[in-house]
Amino acid sequence: MSRDFRLYLETQADRVEMTLAAHRLPGRVTGGTVGPRLVRFFLDPAPHVRFASLRSLADDLAIAMKVPTLRISRGRQGIVLEFPNPAPRPLTLTGLLDEVMPLPPETALLGLTDEGAPLLAKFSAPSVAHILIAGTTGSGKSVLMRGIALSLILAQHPDALRLLCIDPKGRSFASMKQAPHLIRPPVQRIGEAIEAVRSAVKLMEARDRRGESTPALIVMIDEVADLVMEGGNSISRALTRLAQRGREAGIHLVAATQRPSAAVLDGVLRANFPLRLVGKVTSATEARLASGRAGTEAHLLQGRGDFLAVGGRQVIRFQSAYISAEEAALAIAERWHSR
Repeated sequence: MSRDFRLYLETQADRVEMTLAAHRLPGRVTGGTVGPRLVRFFLDPAPHVRFASLRSLADDLAIAMKVPTLRISRGRQGIVLEFPNPAPRPLTLTGLLDEVMPLPPETALLGLTDEGAPLLAKFSAPSVAHILIAGTTGSGKSVLMRGIALSLILAQHPDALRLLCIDPKGRSFASMKQAPHLIRPPVQRIGEAIEAVRSAVKLMEARDRRGESTPALIVMIDEVADLVMEGGNSISRALTRLAQRGREAGIHLVAATQRPSAAVLDGVLRANFPLRLVGKVTSATEARLASGRAGTEAHLLQGRGDFLAVGGRQVIRFQSAYISAEEAALAIAERWHSR
């Protein structure tokens, strides 16, 4: 850490403590962490200071610190203040994969938590099973989808794991068409996508009859709302069946959408995604719909890969790992076609 950046952090800590003192809510910054996109301060307030009183000062603290946003939450370290890193660092998927390989079976790499730990998702675990990704344009949904798919392709053998990629806009998975894990080329036409989902349901039913669950099949759908709106109730029911019964047959869903509302995805379908990855949304109401709970403050996220992982009672903020389409194609060629 440079001397200038250390001085910046010390100045920000002083501003926090002075602002709290001015509002008669004394507290002391006891430490923190510096992530690729976020800085976190750990705050030890005086015994009489209520958490609700601290949260009400978020805007005043942001003004005093001269930062665009400030998020106040409770964590294992106590009260946590999160604000943008003024010198953000790139987080690349290939670089992060080098640190965590080999990955366990049926496990994807999502990114890096604010505490600096790699965040993984093991599909065979009941707490994961299926993943719903939500966020506005610019939140980083498509890049996160690409990263999940590529981490599976690079770390898992095609005999053990297969992918069905549905990509109506052609942005997320086109670079992966040479991967040996794909059961068919990335699907872009809505009619073919509907047929592909119905085929996945038939496979699930056949596996149920035979008591089979391998190889694992990950069905990845970018902009699932478009698919549901075009396919109507029949495709919504097919997706719901996969979400309700797919895990036992080794079939898992990863679905991304800008609009996780009941008008697009009914409550039964949304309820069967144990893990939600929520990027920046436009309002607290959308944050509640996307995450399945109130108070996540996903509308205060920074965008561009700044996500919350919401599952069970846990909410983990993380930065998704970046990989461009060109880099993804090159990584697949080097991993599976260079021999």
